Amino acid sequence: MVSQHLETATLTVEVSQEQSTDTIVLDTITQSAHEEAIAKLQDFIALRPDAREVRKALAVKLVYQGYLYDEIQT
Repeated sequence: MVSQHLETATLTVEVSQEQSTDTIVLDTITQSAHEEAIAKLQDFIALRPDAREVRKALAVKLVYQGYLYDEIQT
């Protein structure tokens, strides 16, 4: 019975380590995608004369940069 629990514990640790590696890779991809989106939004903002479009694009850009909705609203 004890050996069965030890096998389960070992399996859980191995899976957790694999998930950590996957999470790091996913975080890197997500960060890269966010940086690309922010650059595209900045280009969009620079080319738009309509203040409403600029405000909306700026709000989305701030979300990608990690600002809270309350901070963006003010």
